[in-house]
Amino acid sequence: MVAEVLAGLTIETVGWDHADAVRLRAEQQHEIDLRYTQPGRPSTTDADGAPVPDARDQVDPSNVFATLLLRVDGVPAGHAALRDLSGRDDYRGGLHPDGTSEVKRVYVAPGFRGRGLSRTLMSAAEDVARDAGVRHLVLETGLMQPESLGLYLRLGYDPVESFGVFSDEPGSRCFGKLLAPDADPQAEPPLVEPPLVEPPLVELVETPPAPVLREVPWDDPDAAALRRAMWAFHQERYPQMARDIEARGGHEVADAERGRAALATFVAVLDGKPVGCASVAAAPIGPEHLAADPLRGVGGLPATLAGTADGGAPESYGFEMRNVFVDPAARRAGVATALVRQIEAEARRRGGLALYLGTGIRQPEALRLYVKLGYRPVLPYPPHDPDDALLLFLGKPL
Repeated sequence: MVAEVLAGLTIETVGWDHADAVRLRAEQQHEIDLRYTQPGRPSTTDADGAPVPDARDQVDPSNVFATLLLRVDGVPAGHAALRDLSGRDDYRGGLHPDGTSEVKRVYVAPGFRGRGLSRTLMSAAEDVARDAGVRHLVLETGLMQPESLGLYLRLGYDPVESFGVFSDEPGSRCFGKLLAPDADPQAEPPLVEPPLVEPPLVELVETPPAPVLREVPWDDPDAAALRRAMWAFHQERYPQMARDIEARGGHEVADAERGRAALATFVAVLDGKPVGCASVAAAPIGPEHLAADPLRGVGGLPATLAGTADGGAPESYGFEMRNVFVDPAARRAGVATALVRQIEAEARRRGGLALYLGTGIRQPEALRLYVKLGYRPVLPYPPHDPDDALLLFLGKPL
């Protein structure tokens, strides 16, 4: 397949062992090695300094059914591949269901980044997968690749439980997406009988009530009750976290600790009933963390965000949004959005230039909301444990 996407841009299906594909994968592996290098970790290069691929991640070419090579004006600039996982070991004690494939080795060379080429590659990979009858696409990336995490979230991929050879790596994050079959453009439209009575030209739609937000003390009874409900929710979705908190003394002890850090707490009321809560705390990181990456450190922000013109510390700092919870019975009523906007306004009022949060991978609905509201993945930050395999870290400039 050769498909022209833009003037001067092509995506071609090549063999796994195509020279340009092999070179791009080697470049990607070298960058990954640099991102995940840790003090004391064994070297991933040979005696000549050449990168040595992780033996666990060797791809069997016989399982790869498509290797995509993206060129810009004839220059190899991007790579992606698809391999069949149907019926194969998921390294979690089971097998991948039929119709499952994995997107592997998505890479755009540094000189071609910032043009949306990763999105173009992913779109082409999804088209190839659909044509091959794939129903479920999965992929794996890591916390040290926040731009990749952001790409997949924006493309509609939801976190899934870790699978594959890196399923025991705390920094690994896996995602999946169901591929709905495209509608047949040649299909006859369904016959619809006309209504017996003409509908009115204008249909009046009752506007749902907006939640009312009020600031309350941390120990306000309504806020405390909502946080207990959140605790019950987390016990079900995150049993290991629940056991860890119980070992520290239980919910009441952990809740009191969080309360000492909270700067402001808000409760959302809908139809006279408390239905949601959220709080804001000072973050130990500033707005410079929004642009931090493991290769180049902190950079890429305007001087007003990264620091003063003379290199001094920025005049303001970051905040963290915590304890966001909405009663399931009140969801889809705009409560969560109202709470997030309120926390943002409070952080701005206190001089903040960035807002951060940590959320769990088993809350895809929350992640979708945060992405919709402009939050993007960032590198892990304290006091959160970077080895917590269930967390994703997001941030947003204010």
